[in-house]
Amino acid sequence: MTLFERYPKTTLLILWLLAAILVLGLFEWTATRFMGLGNPVVYQSHPLFGYRPIPNQHLHRFQGKSLDFNNLGLRADEDWGTNPKGKLLFIGDSVTYGGSYISNTELFSTLVGQQLPQYKVGNAGVNAWGVENVYALLLQEEFLPAEYYVSTFPEGDFLRGLNRLGGQPFWPRKPRYALEELYQYYLYKLTNFKYNHPSMPLSKEEEKKVIVQAVQHLKEMDTFLRNKGFQHQIFITPTKQQALGLEPKDPLLLAAFRGADLHPVYLVDSLDKTESQSTIEAWYTDNIHLSVKGHQQWAIWIASILHKAF
Repeated sequence: MTLFERYPKTTLLILWLLAAILVLGLFEWTATRFMGLGNPVVYQSHPLFGYRPIPNQHLHRFQGKSLDFNNLGLRADEDWGTNPKGKLLFIGDSVTYGGSYISNTELFSTLVGQQLPQYKVGNAGVNAWGVENVYALLLQEEFLPAEYYVSTFPEGDFLRGLNRLGGQPFWPRKPRYALEELYQYYLYKLTNFKYNHPSMPLSKEEEKKVIVQAVQHLKEMDTFLRNKGFQHQIFITPTKQQALGLEPKDPLLLAAFRGADLHPVYLVDSLDKTESQSTIEAWYTDNIHLSVKGHQQWAIWIASILHKAF
């Protein structure tokens, strides 16, 4: 009598367990090797500015893209010393940061640096940041490693408030397995779906209060940097709908800028009106974030303006 004949249920259970282990092992290897999972960017949490990437990370993520963070947690290929002279720092949200599908060499900050070789350029953009996070890092934390500062914000960043690490799909430690990262991301999407339908959305008056406060803080930050002897340029980056001419500039934000005597540059004003719809759509991966081509186009516009400003 064979083992299977003597213990059919136990034998089948063992075979199913072995098959499951084999499938999970194969998926783990595939997810790590080809999907870039299991080795995410690690973030530090902070009571003032919320969170940002920890220093000295060198990663390969989706589609083999390279993400390198220097000794100050900037997306930059070189470490930065304490002297800010000749350094230019980009700061903003995930549009500036680029995401894990954009290599350091493809970021518009890096490409601007190639057109302005007199500067050493770093990128301090952080996923899901808003104006309040940038304000806290530069003004309250006094993170001032550069001589020139370039803030890049979509209009939505003025409504975000101060975002913190809790509730974000980011890691304060390395996951043990690629499957753990995938599982946690699934839970995040599930939670986000649950809370992404507010029963009481902000009224226009409430939106105005949030926007005015963010603009006031941006004005304070601008004044602070200039009083320190630094230079600061602010860009408002367009959504795809704005670039296509289907969505206007936010009138509440424009009024807040006028009230604060702040004069940011709207990149949508640099757009050649003869650009085709297909060209503009190729600049974006969604309504906000940029493709490799989008980073290339933003770099052309920003470098041209910075040539005159700095």
